Amino acid sequence: MFPLVLALLVAQTPALADEIEAKGLVVMVSRYEGLTPIEAVTLADRLSKALRDANVPVAMDALEVTSRLGEQRAPESCQGKPECFAKLGRELGVAAVVVIDSSKVFDDLPMRITLQDTQEGQTIFKRSYTASALRPTELDLAFQSASQEIKKTLTGEDSLSSDTPRAPNLSPSGTQAPGLTGLGLRPTPVHITRIGAGVAGAAAVTFLVLGLSQVARLQSERSPGVSSWTYDQARAIRDKANTRLTVSGIFAGVSGALLVTSFVLPSEPAPEPAK
Repeated sequence: MFPLVLALLVAQTPALADEIEAKGLVVMVSRYEGLTPIEAVTLADRLSKALRDANVPVAMDALEVTSRLGEQRAPESCQGKPECFAKLGRELGVAAVVVIDSSKVFDDLPMRITLQDTQEGQTIFKRSYTASALRPTELDLAFQSASQEIKKTLTGEDSLSSDTPRAPNLSPSGTQAPGLTGLGLRPTPVHITRIGAGVAGAAAVTFLVLGLSQVARLQSERSPGVSSWTYDQARAIRDKANTRLTVSGIFAGVSGALLVTSFVLPSEPAPEPAK
């Protein structure tokens, strides 16, 4: 009987090795000064959702990460050491770890987001973001931006130098997660609309400054109560100021309309039908 049991265990060893092969990534919060533990978990969950929406494979949510690691191996105990996060990731059986380092400053939430390779313990990606702690929409926009940058890093779309550590393969079993192979990020309607809103806003400010400068010229005096301009000159300056202020108002309206429109447009382009 014992030789039979031993033979069965040996036969099952390759299958067990495949089951524990590192896949996907998880999100951890290393520091959260000014935030409660519940708020820290919420941060990790929001970023996890943004990563999933960007087709990046997230192996488990923040609560499961916390429960599996336990209090003795909490991410905050790593004190920002990359090799410590890599070790925790290996214990969870994932290929990479996304770490949020944040602290609440008044109503702002500055964050540093890094991507750690669990095999080599190297930092693959590092960016800083700032969002309002009072506006969840602004926080989600920052996480969407971070997720897209992380996806670019994982798919090799960033212009990486030869000295940059190679991004881990999150799906080593051979079946890549959807969107992680040969995926070219195209500008979405949201990005185009917000760029247009920014350009229109800048034009509005420019024409406003020019118009106000004309108004200031019109009010200049040679002496108290005596204008520097003739009647015809004053009319020309006034007309030019009114024109520039009107154009400024038009651009401001266009900027506002584009900005409002961007919030109702999809953030990702619709997938192309399979041929």
